[in-house]
Amino acid sequence: MKHVIGTIALIAIVAASGGAAAQCSLTGNITAALTTDPLLPPWEYTLTVTWDTGSVYGLSHIDLIIDPLATSCLCPDLDEYLFPVTPAGTALGEGGCTAQFGTELDCSGDPSIPGVDGTLLKFEPVEGEICELDVTGTATLVFYSSYGPYPIDAEALALVDKFAGNYCFGMVTGVFPTLACDSIPDEKDSWGNIKGQYR
Repeated sequence: MKHVIGTIALIAIVAASGGAAAQCSLTGNITAALTTDPLLPPWEYTLTVTWDTGSVYGLSHIDLIIDPLATSCLCPDLDEYLFPVTPAGTALGEGGCTAQFGTELDCSGDPSIPGVDGTLLKFEPVEGEICELDVTGTATLVFYSSYGPYPIDAEALALVDKFAGNYCFGMVTGVFPTLACDSIPDEKDSWGNIKGQYR
């Protein structure tokens, strides 16, 4: 069994409109713990994300890219492994308010970020949220799985956030559910090569 797990180097991406590269930063860490609720899958995964948009624009949303190459981890596979929830977590917003996040599994990428076409978990403030996210912050987000954790050690997992017309990729550490599908068909198609297209 192969595992869909990975890390990437932290990079900044230019705005979709073609401006100068933002001095942004984005990092995440995933931990796992057994749940006690019989109505939930047995494993709770907590993604802690810290961001700095490096701009005057507050955060819009965060994507955890599970299959950046859109290869063998199909939605029917992931539907059996990953269970997003709403509310999925919180973050402090502008003025100290608390923003609630929702999440969904998206199999067609994020159309608001060029080149992000793979499968992802999208975390964004719930509809009607009046608390605006700040330019810097930390969010604690959860999702569930029937499968236990495995250390992140391959190039198949990434973070990206969106703020106004800009976006920033970042690294992920920790663990991720052990998946049977494999998003790394060939070394030459690594996430390192994919991200190089944006430089």
